[in-house]
Amino acid sequence: MPETAEHIPVLNSISDFFRVYGLGEPVNNEIMCMRLQDQPDKRLMNMPLCRTNFYRIIHLTSENLFHLYENKRTEIVANTLIFSYPGKLESWSRSGRLYGNVVYFSKDFLQLDPVRPGYESLYPYFTADAAFPLAISDQQASNLKLLSDELIEEIGSHYADKTEMLKNLLHVYLQKVKRIYEANTGKLTIKTKENRLLYNLFRKHLESYIVQLGAGKQTNMPSVSAIAEMMNMNPNYLNSSVKKVTGQTASVMIQEKLLLEAKAYLIHTPLQIAEIAYRLGFDNLSYFNRFFKKHTQTTPSEFRKSIVL
Repeated sequence: MPETAEHIPVLNSISDFFRVYGLGEPVNNEIMCMRLQDQPDKRLMNMPLCRTNFYRIIHLTSENLFHLYENKRTEIVANTLIFSYPGKLESWSRSGRLYGNVVYFSKDFLQLDPVRPGYESLYPYFTADAAFPLAISDQQASNLKLLSDELIEEIGSHYADKTEMLKNLLHVYLQKVKRIYEANTGKLTIKTKENRLLYNLFRKHLESYIVQLGAGKQTNMPSVSAIAEMMNMNPNYLNSSVKKVTGQTASVMIQEKLLLEAKAYLIHTPLQIAEIAYRLGFDNLSYFNRFFKKHTQTTPSEFRKSIVL
């Protein structure tokens, strides 16, 4: 079931997502693939801000969609891929019927562990680097559609080896996505790749820490030392590695993430500002107000009043 204690829902399963979005019940709660144009008309026009605990790749062949990630609203063009992974905070709104295919699968279906060594090399599109939509060519879109159509056909079959076939087809699909992703973003040098892999791992641990904060499983603000301890790494080395990728230290990245989370709470929840400060690990409201104003030149209260959704 969705976790709502933090007031920004965590949809743990594909079934949770289908119920919230108005898609009914999935045929399979471990893997699901369907055509967007076949989704029921009653589904939501606006998907509230949420986190999911599974993987999803949307291949849009139409427009009519706006994607919101890190307070950046992107208008989607035809032949675009949108990647979602456990812990990613996002929402979207549509202005009409959508066309394309979407693939959902759980972490357990392929035993994908975001903190497993080598994960970022195998699935670079399920990382913070690929958090924004990716436009692809007509030929790439055509090739990818053939594979997702096979998944859709197999989802509806009743063969005894259906699960194994779905795993095999999904592996091929994900490998094709990797080729397309790398063709559109370029490959990295070994040293750059090492730093970027570490950066992505840092982002995943930070995201996990933030989710735990909202759920009350952590009480202190995230810090470089806390994240470095989770990663079994020296804090100074972590700061240096993150700076080589982003030009900013890990501590600055943590502050930016806290600010984004604070804005998300202010915009998308009815929580009192003091409660938001508490949920993000601030010792008191005054500290939170100073932090927010330092980075935005406005107070949390003024920011909330200025927002028109």
